[in-house]
Amino acid sequence: MKFGLFYQIQVPKPWTPDSELRRIHEALDQIVYAEEMGFDSVWFSEHHFRPVWSHNSAPDLTLAAVSQRTTRLRLGVAVVLAPIHHPLHTAARMATLDILSHGRVEVGIGRTGYPYQLTPYGTRLEDTRGMWHEFAEVLPRLWTEDVVTYHGTHYQIPAREVLPKPVQKPHPPLWSACSSTETARLTGSLGFGALFGSEGGPQNVERLMGIYRDAQQVAPPGGMVNRRTALMTAGYCHEDPRMVAQRGTELAAWYLEQQRERARLVWRDVDPASVPPDYQGYYERDQKLARGPHPGELTPAEVVQQGNAFCMGTPEDCIRFCERYAALGIEEIFPLCAIGPADHREVMHTIRLFGEQVIPHFRAQQGTPTPAPAAAGVGRG
Repeated sequence: MKFGLFYQIQVPKPWTPDSELRRIHEALDQIVYAEEMGFDSVWFSEHHFRPVWSHNSAPDLTLAAVSQRTTRLRLGVAVVLAPIHHPLHTAARMATLDILSHGRVEVGIGRTGYPYQLTPYGTRLEDTRGMWHEFAEVLPRLWTEDVVTYHGTHYQIPAREVLPKPVQKPHPPLWSACSSTETARLTGSLGFGALFGSEGGPQNVERLMGIYRDAQQVAPPGGMVNRRTALMTAGYCHEDPRMVAQRGTELAAWYLEQQRERARLVWRDVDPASVPPDYQGYYERDQKLARGPHPGELTPAEVVQQGNAFCMGTPEDCIRFCERYAALGIEEIFPLCAIGPADHREVMHTIRLFGEQVIPHFRAQQGTPTPAPAAAGVGRG
Protein backbone atom coordinates (compact mmCIF):
# COMPACT_ATOMS: atom_id res chain seq x y z
CA MET A 1 0.00 0.00 0.00
CA LYS A 2 1.21 3.47 -0.94
CA PHE A 3 -0.16 6.82 0.12
CA GLY A 4 -0.63 10.13 -1.65
CA LEU A 5 -2.46 13.42 -1.24
CA PHE A 6 -5.24 14.59 -3.55
CA TYR A 7 -5.97 18.26 -4.21
CA GLN A 8 -8.89 20.14 -5.74
CA ILE A 9 -7.82 23.55 -4.34
CA GLN A 10 -11.16 24.10 -2.63
CA VAL A 11 -11.77 27.72 -1.64
CA PRO A 12 -14.87 28.22 0.52
CA LYS A 13 -16.64 31.56 0.68
CA PRO A 14 -16.52 34.30 1.81
CA TRP A 15 -13.52 35.08 -0.35
CA THR A 16 -10.84 37.64 0.34
CA PRO A 17 -8.40 39.13 -2.19
CA ASP A 18 -5.80 36.50 -1.25
CA SER A 19 -8.06 33.42 -0.83
CA GLU A 20 -6.77 31.56 -3.87
CA LEU A 21 -3.16 32.62 -3.36
CA ARG A 22 -3.21 31.47 0.27
CA ARG A 23 -4.82 28.11 -0.55
CA ILE A 24 -2.33 27.29 -3.28
CA HIS A 25 0.70 28.24 -1.22
CA GLU A 26 -0.64 26.34 1.78
CA ALA A 27 -0.96 23.30 -0.49
CA LEU A 28 2.68 23.64 -1.51
CA ASP A 29 3.75 23.71 2.16
CA GLN A 30 1.54 20.72 2.94
CA ILE A 31 3.02 18.72 0.08
CA VAL A 32 6.59 19.38 1.16
CA TYR A 33 5.68 18.24 4.67
CA ALA A 34 3.92 15.15 3.28
CA GLU A 35 7.12 14.09 1.54
CA GLU A 36 8.98 14.45 4.84
CA MET A 37 6.32 12.30 6.54
CA GLY A 38 6.67 9.41 4.10
CA PHE A 39 3.91 9.99 1.55
CA ASP A 40 4.57 8.59 -1.91
CA SER A 41 2.67 10.90 -4.27
CA VAL A 42 0.54 13.97 -4.79
CA TRP A 43 -2.31 14.20 -7.29
CA PHE A 44 -4.12 17.24 -8.64
CA SER A 45 -7.47 17.25 -10.37
CA GLU A 46 -8.33 19.45 -13.34
CA HIS A 47 -11.63 21.35 -13.16
CA HIS A 48 -12.96 24.49 -14.78
CA PHE A 49 -15.71 26.98 -13.82
CA ARG A 50 -16.31 25.21 -10.51
CA PRO A 51 -16.18 27.96 -7.85
CA VAL A 52 -15.59 26.87 -4.24
CA TRP A 53 -15.31 23.17 -5.16
CA SER A 54 -12.17 23.44 -7.28
CA HIS A 55 -9.95 26.36 -8.24
CA ASN A 56 -7.44 24.04 -9.85
CA SER A 57 -7.62 24.69 -13.58
CA ALA A 58 -3.91 24.36 -14.39
CA PRO A 59 -2.63 21.33 -12.44
CA ASP A 60 0.50 20.91 -14.56
CA LEU A 61 1.67 24.39 -13.56
CA THR A 62 1.03 23.70 -9.88
CA LEU A 63 2.88 20.40 -10.13
CA ALA A 64 5.78 22.17 -11.81
CA ALA A 65 6.10 24.24 -8.64
CA VAL A 66 5.85 21.06 -6.56
CA SER A 67 8.59 19.46 -8.64
CA GLN A 68 11.05 22.13 -7.52
CA ARG A 69 10.19 21.73 -3.82
CA THR A 70 10.28 17.93 -3.59
CA THR A 71 12.66 15.17 -4.64
CA ARG A 72 10.82 11.88 -4.22
CA LEU A 73 7.03 12.31 -4.52
CA ARG A 74 5.34 11.02 -7.67
CA LEU A 75 3.38 13.84 -9.35
CA GLY A 76 0.00 12.89 -10.79
CA VAL A 77 -2.79 14.61 -12.71
CA ALA A 78 -6.17 13.01 -12.08
CA VAL A 79 -7.18 13.71 -14.74
CA VAL A 80 -6.30 15.66 -17.91
CA LEU A 81 -9.66 16.52 -19.50
CA ALA A 82 -8.96 15.20 -22.98
CA PRO A 83 -11.93 16.82 -24.79
CA ILE A 84 -10.73 20.36 -24.01
CA HIS A 85 -7.05 19.82 -24.83
CA HIS A 86 -5.09 18.88 -27.90
CA PRO A 87 -2.85 15.81 -27.41
CA LEU A 88 0.12 17.78 -28.81
CA HIS A 89 -0.21 20.30 -25.97
CA THR A 90 -0.56 17.60 -23.33
CA ALA A 91 2.40 15.62 -24.69
CA ALA A 92 4.68 18.65 -24.57
CA ARG A 93 3.55 19.93 -21.16
CA MET A 94 3.68 16.54 -19.44
CA ALA A 95 7.08 15.74 -20.97
CA THR A 96 8.36 19.09 -19.69
CA LEU A 97 6.99 18.33 -16.23
CA ASP A 98 8.67 14.92 -16.37
CA ILE A 99 11.98 16.63 -17.16
CA LEU A 100 11.57 19.22 -14.39
CA SER A 101 10.79 16.46 -11.87
CA HIS A 102 13.51 14.07 -13.07
CA GLY A 103 10.97 11.47 -14.17
CA ARG A 104 8.23 11.51 -11.51
CA VAL A 105 5.05 12.17 -13.55
CA GLU A 106 1.83 10.11 -13.64
CA VAL A 107 -0.79 11.11 -16.23
CA GLY A 108 -4.49 10.39 -15.89
CA ILE A 109 -6.83 10.95 -18.84
CA GLY A 110 -10.59 11.49 -18.66
CA ARG A 111 -13.45 13.04 -20.58
CA THR A 112 -15.53 14.40 -17.60
CA GLY A 113 -19.19 13.80 -16.91
CA TYR A 114 -19.85 17.54 -16.50
CA PRO A 115 -20.89 19.45 -19.64
CA TYR A 116 -20.65 22.79 -17.84
CA GLN A 117 -16.86 22.67 -18.11
CA LEU A 118 -16.81 21.35 -21.69
CA THR A 119 -19.14 23.54 -23.74
CA PRO A 120 -17.21 26.85 -23.31
CA TYR A 121 -14.35 25.17 -25.18
CA GLY A 122 -16.61 24.27 -28.09
CA THR A 123 -16.74 20.57 -27.24
CA ARG A 124 -19.91 18.63 -28.04
CA LEU A 125 -20.96 15.94 -25.57
CA GLU A 126 -21.49 13.39 -28.31
CA ASP A 127 -17.85 13.76 -29.39
CA THR A 128 -16.14 13.26 -26.03
CA ARG A 129 -15.80 9.48 -26.05
CA GLY A 130 -14.26 9.46 -29.50
CA MET A 131 -11.94 12.32 -28.55
CA TRP A 132 -10.89 10.49 -25.38
CA HIS A 133 -10.16 7.30 -27.30
CA GLU A 134 -8.08 9.04 -29.98
CA PHE A 135 -6.28 11.07 -27.33
CA ALA A 136 -5.35 7.88 -25.44
CA GLU A 137 -4.23 6.25 -28.67
CA VAL A 138 -1.96 9.00 -29.95
CA LEU A 139 -0.47 10.36 -26.68
CA PRO A 140 1.99 7.47 -26.07
CA ARG A 141 3.12 7.71 -29.70
CA LEU A 142 3.88 11.42 -29.31
CA TRP A 143 6.20 10.53 -26.43
CA THR A 144 7.91 7.50 -27.96
CA GLU A 145 8.15 7.97 -31.75
CA ASP A 146 10.63 10.26 -33.48
CA VAL A 147 8.13 11.44 -36.09
CA VAL A 148 4.37 11.02 -35.64
CA THR A 149 1.56 11.13 -38.19
CA TYR A 150 -2.02 10.68 -37.06
CA HIS A 151 -5.29 10.86 -38.99
CA GLY A 152 -8.32 10.42 -36.78
CA THR A 153 -11.86 11.73 -36.69
CA HIS A 154 -11.05 14.45 -34.15
CA TYR A 155 -7.30 14.97 -34.46
CA GLN A 156 -5.26 15.43 -37.61
CA ILE A 157 -1.49 15.52 -37.11
CA PRO A 158 0.80 15.74 -40.16
CA ALA A 159 4.30 14.28 -39.86
CA ARG A 160 5.97 16.10 -36.99
CA GLU A 161 8.82 15.54 -34.53
CA VAL A 162 7.20 16.27 -31.17
CA LEU A 163 9.55 17.62 -28.49
CA PRO A 164 10.56 17.44 -25.72
CA LYS A 165 10.47 13.75 -24.85
CA PRO A 166 9.79 12.58 -21.27
CA VAL A 167 12.52 11.23 -19.01
CA GLN A 168 10.60 8.04 -18.17
CA LYS A 169 10.84 5.29 -20.75
CA PRO A 170 8.90 4.37 -22.68
CA HIS A 171 6.71 7.15 -21.23
CA PRO A 172 5.01 8.29 -17.98
CA PRO A 173 2.44 5.82 -16.60
CA LEU A 174 -1.08 6.40 -17.91
CA TRP A 175 -4.24 6.21 -15.81
CA SER A 176 -7.96 6.70 -16.24
CA ALA A 177 -10.82 7.38 -13.83
CA CYS A 178 -13.12 4.36 -13.43
CA SER A 179 -16.45 5.83 -12.37
CA SER A 180 -18.75 3.65 -14.47
CA THR A 181 -18.95 0.16 -15.93
CA GLU A 182 -18.01 1.44 -19.36
CA THR A 183 -14.98 3.46 -18.25
CA ALA A 184 -13.71 0.59 -16.07
CA ARG A 185 -13.90 -1.79 -19.01
CA LEU A 186 -12.22 0.64 -21.39
CA THR A 187 -9.47 1.49 -18.90
CA GLY A 188 -8.58 -2.15 -18.44
CA SER A 189 -8.63 -2.92 -22.16
CA LEU A 190 -6.22 -0.05 -22.88
CA GLY A 191 -3.72 -1.18 -20.24
CA PHE A 192 -4.10 1.97 -18.11
CA GLY A 193 -3.97 2.20 -14.34
CA ALA A 194 -7.35 2.55 -12.61
CA LEU A 195 -8.43 5.50 -10.46
CA PHE A 196 -11.47 4.71 -8.31
CA GLY A 197 -13.54 6.96 -6.05
CA SER A 198 -14.64 5.87 -2.59
CA GLU A 199 -18.01 7.66 -2.47
CA GLY A 200 -19.95 4.54 -3.50
CA GLY A 201 -18.28 2.44 -0.82
CA PRO A 202 -16.31 -0.83 -1.01
CA GLN A 203 -19.01 -2.78 -2.85
CA ASN A 204 -19.02 -0.36 -5.76
CA VAL A 205 -15.22 -0.32 -5.93
CA GLU A 206 -15.17 -4.13 -5.83
CA ARG A 207 -17.68 -4.29 -8.70
CA LEU A 208 -15.75 -1.84 -10.88
CA MET A 209 -12.44 -3.51 -9.97
CA GLY A 210 -13.77 -6.83 -11.25
CA ILE A 211 -14.78 -5.28 -14.57
CA TYR A 212 -11.39 -3.57 -14.86
CA ARG A 213 -9.45 -6.76 -14.11
CA ASP A 214 -11.51 -8.79 -16.60
CA ALA A 215 -10.89 -6.20 -19.32
CA GLN A 216 -7.14 -6.39 -18.76
CA GLN A 217 -7.17 -9.81 -20.40
CA VAL A 218 -7.56 -8.07 -23.76
CA ALA A 219 -5.11 -5.21 -23.11
CA PRO A 220 -3.20 -4.42 -26.30
CA PRO A 221 0.28 -5.96 -26.65
CA GLY A 222 3.32 -3.71 -26.72
CA GLY A 223 3.78 -0.31 -25.14
CA MET A 224 3.63 0.37 -21.43
CA VAL A 225 0.91 -1.44 -19.49
CA ASN A 226 0.02 0.03 -16.11
CA ARG A 227 -1.93 -2.40 -13.94
CA ARG A 228 -1.87 -0.35 -10.74
CA THR A 229 -5.00 0.66 -8.87
CA ALA A 230 -5.60 3.71 -6.70
CA LEU A 231 -8.41 5.18 -4.61
CA MET A 232 -9.39 8.82 -4.24
CA THR A 233 -11.24 9.72 -1.03
CA ALA A 234 -11.88 12.52 1.45
CA GLY A 235 -9.64 12.45 4.52
CA TYR A 236 -9.48 13.75 8.07
CA CYS A 237 -7.58 12.26 11.00
CA HIS A 238 -7.48 13.17 14.70
CA GLU A 239 -6.44 11.27 17.84
CA ASP A 240 -9.56 12.34 19.76
CA PRO A 241 -12.76 10.48 18.74
CA ARG A 242 -14.77 13.48 19.96
CA MET A 243 -12.99 15.70 17.43
CA VAL A 244 -13.65 13.12 14.73
CA ALA A 245 -17.35 13.10 15.59
CA GLN A 246 -17.55 16.90 15.60
CA ARG A 247 -15.06 18.22 13.04
CA GLY A 248 -15.09 15.16 10.82
CA THR A 249 -18.87 15.43 10.52
CA GLU A 250 -18.64 19.15 9.71
CA LEU A 251 -16.13 18.48 6.92
CA ALA A 252 -18.12 15.54 5.56
CA ALA A 253 -21.29 17.65 5.56
CA TRP A 254 -19.57 20.44 3.64
CA TYR A 255 -18.10 17.97 1.13
CA LEU A 256 -21.42 16.21 0.53
CA GLU A 257 -23.34 19.46 0.13
CA GLN A 258 -20.76 20.74 -2.34
CA GLN A 259 -21.29 17.58 -4.38
CA ARG A 260 -24.98 18.49 -4.53
CA GLU A 261 -24.11 22.04 -5.56
CA ARG A 262 -21.92 20.62 -8.32
CA ALA A 263 -24.77 18.41 -9.51
CA ARG A 264 -27.10 21.42 -9.63
CA LEU A 265 -24.57 23.41 -11.66
CA VAL A 266 -23.11 21.13 -14.28
CA TRP A 267 -26.25 20.38 -16.35
CA ARG A 268 -28.05 23.72 -16.11
CA ASP A 269 -27.31 24.78 -19.72
CA VAL A 270 -28.25 21.41 -21.23
CA ASP A 271 -31.62 20.45 -22.74
CA PRO A 272 -32.48 17.06 -21.17
CA ALA A 273 -33.68 15.83 -24.57
CA SER A 274 -30.21 16.41 -26.02
CA VAL A 275 -28.22 14.31 -23.52
CA PRO A 276 -26.34 11.62 -25.49
CA PRO A 277 -26.96 7.97 -24.52
CA ASP A 278 -23.51 7.53 -22.97
CA TYR A 279 -24.13 10.54 -20.71
CA GLN A 280 -27.60 9.48 -19.55
CA GLY A 281 -26.20 7.67 -16.53
CA TYR A 282 -24.26 10.76 -15.42
CA TYR A 283 -27.30 12.98 -16.02
CA GLU A 284 -29.67 10.77 -14.03
CA ARG A 285 -27.16 10.40 -11.19
CA ASP A 286 -26.70 14.15 -10.92
CA GLN A 287 -30.41 14.93 -11.11
CA LYS A 288 -31.04 12.57 -8.21
CA LEU A 289 -28.10 13.94 -6.25
CA ALA A 290 -29.22 17.54 -6.81
CA ARG A 291 -32.67 16.81 -5.36
CA GLY A 292 -31.29 15.23 -2.17
CA PRO A 293 -30.78 14.44 0.57
CA HIS A 294 -33.34 11.65 0.28
CA PRO A 295 -35.18 9.69 2.99
CA GLY A 296 -33.01 6.86 4.25
CA GLU A 297 -29.79 8.46 2.99
CA LEU A 298 -26.93 8.41 5.47
CA THR A 299 -26.37 11.64 7.37
CA PRO A 300 -22.85 13.14 7.39
CA ALA A 301 -22.40 11.86 10.96
CA GLU A 302 -23.41 8.36 9.86
CA VAL A 303 -21.04 8.53 6.90
CA VAL A 304 -18.16 9.28 9.26
CA GLN A 305 -19.23 6.64 11.78
CA GLN A 306 -19.66 3.96 9.13
CA GLY A 307 -16.14 4.53 7.81
CA ASN A 308 -16.66 3.15 4.29
CA ALA A 309 -17.02 6.16 2.01
CA PHE A 310 -14.44 8.54 3.51
CA CYS A 311 -11.11 8.00 5.26
CA MET A 312 -12.10 9.94 8.40
CA GLY A 313 -11.43 9.01 11.98
CA THR A 314 -8.69 8.26 14.46
CA PRO A 315 -5.45 6.77 13.12
CA GLU A 316 -6.86 3.33 13.96
CA ASP A 317 -10.04 4.12 12.01
CA CYS A 318 -8.01 5.30 9.02
CA ILE A 319 -5.92 2.13 9.11
CA ARG A 320 -9.09 0.02 9.06
CA PHE A 321 -10.43 2.03 6.11
CA CYS A 322 -7.23 1.48 4.14
CA GLU A 323 -7.10 -2.21 5.01
CA ARG A 324 -10.67 -2.63 3.81
CA TYR A 325 -9.78 -1.31 0.35
CA ALA A 326 -6.39 -3.01 0.27
CA ALA A 327 -8.27 -6.31 0.60
CA LEU A 328 -10.09 -5.44 -2.66
CA GLY A 329 -6.80 -4.90 -4.50
CA ILE A 330 -6.32 -1.13 -4.08
CA GLU A 331 -2.58 -0.42 -4.07
CA GLU A 332 -2.51 3.31 -3.35
CA ILE A 333 -4.84 5.63 -1.45
CA PHE A 334 -4.76 9.39 -1.73
CA PRO A 335 -7.12 11.35 0.53
CA LEU A 336 -8.23 14.90 -0.10
CA CYS A 337 -7.31 16.36 3.28
CA ALA A 338 -7.58 20.04 2.30
CA ILE A 339 -11.39 19.91 2.36
CA GLY A 340 -12.91 23.38 1.98
CA PRO A 341 -13.35 24.55 5.60
CA ALA A 342 -10.30 22.66 6.93
CA ASP A 343 -7.62 25.17 7.83
CA HIS A 344 -3.92 24.73 7.16
CA ARG A 345 -3.07 23.47 10.66
CA GLU A 346 -5.83 20.85 10.50
CA VAL A 347 -4.51 19.55 7.20
CA MET A 348 -0.97 19.44 8.53
CA HIS A 349 -2.24 17.59 11.60
CA THR A 350 -3.86 14.91 9.43
CA ILE A 351 -0.66 14.59 7.38
CA ARG A 352 1.39 14.20 10.57
CA LEU A 353 -0.84 11.47 11.96
CA PHE A 354 -0.70 9.57 8.69
CA GLY A 355 3.07 9.91 8.66
CA GLU A 356 3.51 8.87 12.30
CA GLN A 357 0.92 6.09 12.58
CA VAL A 358 -0.96 5.10 9.41
CA ILE A 359 1.88 4.85 6.90
CA PRO A 360 4.27 3.07 9.33
CA HIS A 361 1.57 0.45 9.98
CA PHE A 362 1.59 -0.56 6.32
CA ARG A 363 5.34 -0.13 5.89
CA ALA A 364 5.86 -2.58 8.75
CA GLN A 365 3.63 -5.12 7.01
CA GLN A 366 5.60 -4.70 3.81
CA GLY A 367 9.01 -4.66 5.50
CA THR A 368 9.68 -1.22 4.03
CA PRO A 369 11.49 1.42 6.11
CA THR A 370 9.60 4.62 6.85
CA PRO A 371 11.43 7.94 6.32
CA ALA A 372 12.42 9.73 9.51
CA PRO A 373 9.64 12.15 10.60
CA ALA A 374 10.01 15.90 10.42
CA ALA A 375 11.10 17.92 13.43
CA ALA A 376 8.79 17.74 16.42
CA GLY A 377 6.08 20.37 16.53
CA VAL A 378 5.70 20.75 12.78
CA GLY A 379 2.12 20.39 11.65
CA ARG A 380 0.65 20.04 15.12
CA GLY A 381 -2.81 21.45 15.55
